[in-house]
Amino acid sequence: MVIVAMRTNLPANPDGLNKSLAALIETKVQQAEKLDVATLLQRVQAHVTEARQAAQGNPMVHVALAEAIEQSYITLHSTWESLPAYVQPWLKGAMLYFSEPDDDEPDFESPIGFEDDVEILNACLKMAKLEQFCLNPEDYD
Repeated sequence: MVIVAMRTNLPANPDGLNKSLAALIETKVQQAEKLDVATLLQRVQAHVTEARQAAQGNPMVHVALAEAIEQSYITLHSTWESLPAYVQPWLKGAMLYFSEPDDDEPDFESPIGFEDDVEILNACLKMAKLEQFCLNPEDYD
């Protein structure tokens, strides 16, 4: 199901997201609009640091997956100018979504806490025709 973005200058939401995630990413895109990608990357990195700390008290925190997501955003940041302009707002929204622990599946309370973050990242990567960079959470178990 494709939900049309509320903003007219954005294409439809990335394919493959359920209604709840589609609404959440759309909100994050709007919130991230005024943030630069370097700031968002700093937030991503800080969130992974928090995940490492949380894992010390809760071994269910999936640090390896969080680090893989972080690495994806580092790679995207390094090639940001070559990414299609239409996908950049969605990727910024995805970075903001990831960097906030209280999302669809709380990151630090469940072994699947980062899987919603992967779903959003993968949907944005597919939108950008970068499927080869999609993550499979099972690869990090």
